[in-house]
Amino acid sequence: MGAINTAAYLAQIRSRMDAQQQVVALLESELQKSILGNTTTTVGDITGDGGKIDEIYQTLNGTAKTEWRKSIESANVGFDPTAAVDQDALRQLLYQARALLGELRIEEQAWNGEVNSEKTLRKEVNDFAKI
Repeated sequence: MGAINTAAYLAQIRSRMDAQQQVVALLESELQKSILGNTTTTVGDITGDGGKIDEIYQTLNGTAKTEWRKSIESANVGFDPTAAVDQDALRQLLYQARALLGELRIEEQAWNGEVNSEKTLRKEVNDFAKI
C-alpha cells in the first residue's frame, strides 16, 4: 500500500469545505427569502436531482450523490418535492450543512497537523543528510 500524499488530501478536504460553505450560503439565502415571504423555491429545487445543492457538488467531484445528499433524501421522506420550502425544513437542512462543515474543519485541522509534521520530518532528514 502506497503512502498517502497528505498535502493532496488536505487540498481535497479544503475543496469539500469550499463546496459546503457554498451550500450553507445557499441555504441561508433561501431561508432569508422564505422568512421575507419572497420565494417560490420548492424542496426539489434545493435538494432534488439537478437541484441547487447538486450543482454545487457536481462542480466539486463530478457527481451529485454525496453522503450528505443521501442523508438529505432519507430525511426528506414524505416531503413533496413540488411543495414550497418550509422554513423549518430549511433550518434543518442548514443545521445539517453547518454540522458537516464543522466536521470538515476538524478533519482539516488533523490533516494540517499531518502536513506540518511531514514538513518538519523532511527538513530534519535533509539537515541530517547534510551532516
